[in-house]
Amino acid sequence: MDDVDLFNESGYESPTKKPRTLNTSDSITIKDNVHGHILVPPLCRMIMDTREFARLRSVKQLGCTHYVYPTATHSRFQHSLGVMHLAGEYYKFLTQNSPDVMFDPLDHLCVQVAGLIHDMGHGPYSHLWEQFVSEANPGSGWTHEKASLDMFKYLLKENGIPLREWNVKEQDVNFIMELVKGPLVKSNSSWPYIGRSREKAFLYEIIANHVCGIDVDKMDYLHRDGKAMGLPVVFEIERLFHNASIARNNNTGKSFISFRMKVKDDVVALYKDRSRLHDKGYQHKAVKIIERMTLDMLLAADPVLDLVKTNEGGLVRMSQVYDDPREFERLSDDDVEKSIQFSRGPALEKARGILDRIYSRELYSSVFCKDYLVFGRTVKMCKKELLEMSKSRQMSVDVEQDVV
Repeated sequence: MDDVDLFNESGYESPTKKPRTLNTSDSITIKDNVHGHILVPPLCRMIMDTREFARLRSVKQLGCTHYVYPTATHSRFQHSLGVMHLAGEYYKFLTQNSPDVMFDPLDHLCVQVAGLIHDMGHGPYSHLWEQFVSEANPGSGWTHEKASLDMFKYLLKENGIPLREWNVKEQDVNFIMELVKGPLVKSNSSWPYIGRSREKAFLYEIIANHVCGIDVDKMDYLHRDGKAMGLPVVFEIERLFHNASIARNNNTGKSFISFRMKVKDDVVALYKDRSRLHDKGYQHKAVKIIERMTLDMLLAADPVLDLVKTNEGGLVRMSQVYDDPREFERLSDDDVEKSIQFSRGPALEKARGILDRIYSRELYSSVFCKDYLVFGRTVKMCKKELLEMSKSRQMSVDVEQDVV
């Protein structure tokens, strides 16, 4: 937080002022196709109505999956609104179901903001972009979670968001970012968080649950993705909410979210739904092949595509803009894809050719596929193994181009 001054906005008000409520005149209601009517509090609305956040409208939630499931074209923008909504509802249910825990309007607002901004760092083609950056810049260590925090801080500064009007202080901004990424600094302490104490540890299980994996991010994307792909999802969000409460470790005082035994089968259903969507959708054979082709397209275009430029007009590689939010916000699915599709000249011929193959369904061939519980092979080892197999079967295979 040292490199960004978030608290010098005009109209400074006393930090003792209570957070604004959901009933203020600048709240809005949005109709969502998954959760129905969603109430967007004023601070979330200010964040939502910025160009930095609007970029998510052009980032597909499921990347290349729409080539197999044509209706799976929903965006990270829609998912983010859904997570914001569920985060607020989950917190309300948890406090209502736990008599010894008081509802805190500021905590409620913070989990909603965290839900809203948790995916701001996704690049074009969503999760595929992380693999692209990893292959183009080995060792970069870039993740969309870190990029989300960078984009959030950039958004606050560029738009002068008046955090003090909601009594959101620096500790609360740190708390919001911890909800998204986890601890912000490495620590040997038994409690590595700085935003909230261990008595409020349950809050860190709402957006990204590193304890058991049951969180509102997963709840939203399973229902939203399932609906978009036409795949059935069984578990009921509201039933889980009604049967969740806050418990405590008597020795440490650390709080955590617990569920009644009556929803044991519902919890199991959530994991089964996730497995089904991976099997039928996310890991679909054709989806994985098209993802590999898209990666090859991006890698071929990266050295020459002039989509992002410096202030002096110089070329910046797409794979190298992750450290600069101002450059990163220019990247979206359509900008990248259409720049390649309608390019002219030999520099982008290879990338353009791969994209044409995707459009015309001339996909890479899969000559061998195996599921591994433990995968101990490198890409180089796999290519060597496949090449030897193709020779033994008298097949002509280009492992660099035609095999995923």
